[in-house]
Amino acid sequence: MAEHVAEEFNLDRLAAQAGLSKFYFNRLFKSALGMSPSRYHINLRMDAARRLLRETKRSVVAIALDVGYANPSHFAQLFRRETGLAPSDYRRQR
Repeated sequence: MAEHVAEEFNLDRLAAQAGLSKFYFNRLFKSALGMSPSRYHINLRMDAARRLLRETKRSVVAIALDVGYANPSHFAQLFRRETGLAPSDYRRQR
């Protein structure tokens, strides 16, 4: 999943790659990692966004696109929900 962080989350595809039903894959994943596959994917995206905000001068819009969000305002809303800060405020604090 980390190699495909910018791709849209697709539980059907992940379960098929594992040779499991969606239900069973979701259950095993959650049991192993303590979170759903979709939550894990969001966490990967947010981790990548935080790293890019800290380590690059790329715009927030470019970073949103880099980590798979086509709508920068949706990205900013999720980022704020996850970190408590707007992406630009997060960058200033680092």
